[in-house]
Amino acid sequence: MIVWDQAGFHHKAGDATLPERIHLLPLPPYSPELNPVEELWDQAKDVTSNKRFKGLGELEETLNEALRPFWEMPARVLSLVHHWMHDQANATV
Repeated sequence: MIVWDQAGFHHKAGDATLPERIHLLPLPPYSPELNPVEELWDQAKDVTSNKRFKGLGELEETLNEALRPFWEMPARVLSLVHHWMHDQANATV
């Protein structure tokens, strides 16, 4: 199951190119609060927006540093989801 935010550039439900076992769970339009990855993208954009990197290595290092707390402290993942989703989040406190 893949959470689908229904952005126009993503696959459409029932698209024949999706593998048989992949099912899309469509979110309502204009509901970024239901898609926790939107918060993660905000974290990435905070450290990369309006900056010039010498190369891909520097960009990767910057992103790793900014996102490291999410894999070192899984409970921090809860900060990405609204309180009513905490029971469903795959993170420990």
